[in-house]
Amino acid sequence: MANKSDWIVEGFLFGTEQDAEIAKKEKLRIERLEERMDYGNPDMINAVYRKAVEKRVFKTPVGYDYLKKLQKLLEQSPGFEGDIADIPVQGVYSLRETASPAVERVRASRAKEKPTKKTIGLRASLFINIVLLLLVAVMFYISMTGSNPTVLNYEQAIQNKYSQWENELSERESRVREKERELLQE
Repeated sequence: MANKSDWIVEGFLFGTEQDAEIAKKEKLRIERLEERMDYGNPDMINAVYRKAVEKRVFKTPVGYDYLKKLQKLLEQSPGFEGDIADIPVQGVYSLRETASPAVERVRASRAKEKPTKKTIGLRASLFINIVLLLLVAVMFYISMTGSNPTVLNYEQAIQNKYSQWENELSERESRVREKERELLQE
């Protein structure tokens, strides 16, 4: 990461290294203009000022500060009687206070727009998963309370069935023995 002290140009602290580089280039441009500038000649000041404003030569506060200086010199110059163009500012400062207008438009359109295929698919998937979960719960309930043997209670069911058969066989045997006794006694 670059040293933030390198981002300071003419007392302005810039937010990015690229902005600071642009400001440094503008500072060099201003120094070259200063060497050739005749501040006693309002026509020369006006020509430099107009050209810089028309071509939008300056984009940072460093350049705007220089343009403001030229503008004041033209206003205070007694021999100059022309229109002084306003300084066009390229930055948009209201974005720092609120969200970007583009972001606000997207938010508004999302609030108004119909659900997309993706949201419909997610809702359908969620609904199907809930239904399947309920079906699994019902199946477990039926298997736990039902009389048919299942994986969960097959051992107990088989033991109960064998004990029932054993009881039935014991009863039959006892009846057969009783009948045999009766037949032998006759």
